[in-house]
Amino acid sequence: MLRFSTRRLLWAIPTLFGISVIVFLLTSLIPEPAGLASPDALLALDPTVYDALEEERRQRFLDLPRFINEHPSDVRTRAEQALDHIAKDDEHALMAAHTLARLGGAALPHVLPKLDRFAPPERTKVALALAPIGERMGVGSPAELRDPQKASAFWTRFWEDRTLDFTEPSVRRTVGRLLRHTSELRERDITEVDTFALSEILLALKELQQQHAGVGDKEAILRLSGLAAHATGRTVDLTDEPQTAETARQIARDWQSWWYVHKSDYVTFVGPERITAAVSETRYGKWLARAVTGQFGISPLDNRPIFDKLVDGAQITFALTGLAMLASYLIALPLALLSAWRHNKPVDRSLALVLFVLYSLPTFWVAEIFVRVMPPGSAGRILWPSAALTVASLASLSRYQRTAMLEVLGLDYVRTARAKGVSEFRVLVMHALRNAMMPTVTLAGLQLPTLIGGAFIVEEVFALPGLGYQSLRAVEGHDNAWLIAMILLAAVVSTVGLIVSDLAYAALDPRVRELFLRREGTHA
Repeated sequence: MLRFSTRRLLWAIPTLFGISVIVFLLTSLIPEPAGLASPDALLALDPTVYDALEEERRQRFLDLPRFINEHPSDVRTRAEQALDHIAKDDEHALMAAHTLARLGGAALPHVLPKLDRFAPPERTKVALALAPIGERMGVGSPAELRDPQKASAFWTRFWEDRTLDFTEPSVRRTVGRLLRHTSELRERDITEVDTFALSEILLALKELQQQHAGVGDKEAILRLSGLAAHATGRTVDLTDEPQTAETARQIARDWQSWWYVHKSDYVTFVGPERITAAVSETRYGKWLARAVTGQFGISPLDNRPIFDKLVDGAQITFALTGLAMLASYLIALPLALLSAWRHNKPVDRSLALVLFVLYSLPTFWVAEIFVRVMPPGSAGRILWPSAALTVASLASLSRYQRTAMLEVLGLDYVRTARAKGVSEFRVLVMHALRNAMMPTVTLAGLQLPTLIGGAFIVEEVFALPGLGYQSLRAVEGHDNAWLIAMILLAAVVSTVGLIVSDLAYAALDPRVRELFLRREGTHA
């Protein structure tokens, strides 16, 4: 049995991989945001609108190829491309200057050492394009940054004096000292390297987020968030309530989600990172990594992490479906036994009529009836919705089990047991039921997705904030990230349900287990 279980679980890996590809392709059909037909013209007209549209596209990784990235971009390649356009002063020079200002201090190690390679006119254009970065860093005077006669000389001196500050060990020490003891001087040290410090800032935020943040950790998160916001021009305002430890962790999670999208703007791919970037820096690679790690982003409806909402909603939905499936089997099996035992008798016909009526009742109608008669109390909040889900599945399971029982009761070994004088109860339960349960056990793998679909209706009627209720709100609010996460979760749950039903089938009938192993051994 262990060998069979291991094989089935290993076969689930390519199955889930195939499901992930299908789900990714389906989510790709979601209408994309309005394309930027002329980004340079839009940037010149209204930079704020351009930034908003570009951010919306990047949140869905529409700036990346689907499956293979032959030329992954990092801060080095982006900075060098911007330098080339600015120096040539071509039609993309305005966009290049905007990009260079966004890259900020992280681009300086790739820009400033190359200034001397340009002729004086081109060098002046590049130096003037760096003025927004210098103003954000708080270095230099307006005359030094904006004066064509002084800008080149200023940045040359700046790099000669501050080269060692733009190294990872130096920034790591500065961030560590800031966390141990806050001072304006240490905050200024981080501000003066601008976006070059983002990698260490986000790493520190991640570590603080994973801790049980106390008062000190909360202050550290807010302080680091403020430094990151200053460098990127991004504002984080997730709640109007007073800042607490939980809201601070929420802010840290929001920054982690943002960093997942924008990390390549501020880091350099070296060694194996550049090789893996061919796959990881793609729409599917980003999507799959988010799905595996649970980093589905922040819901725009309530500014909560989608993963946290999935966990909270899953507890309700799986409790409903689990209780409904358990109740369905506990009731359906005795009814099927009774119906098969009294085949074509008044009891059998009466049960058939009752079950047919139950099967015909719409789930939403049953839920509406139950919600009106539900007594107050926390227990009823789960039991009555589960009862509404049980009604339809109970009827279908009972009829399937009855048919299987009738087929088994006609076999030779059952007739032999009766001829030997075995009691009718023992014949039904010990001899017939085990073999007759196999089709119904297999049906359980298909019943689970059906119950989850029914839970969507029941949760809406009972106003239970489960996965179904949240999904309907996501449809209303166009929360595509939640819908993608739900599609993937439903696919994974369905796959796991089918595997579990196969394992249960094999446990009940060793012949099936041996047949599967022989087939898989032949294919191997």
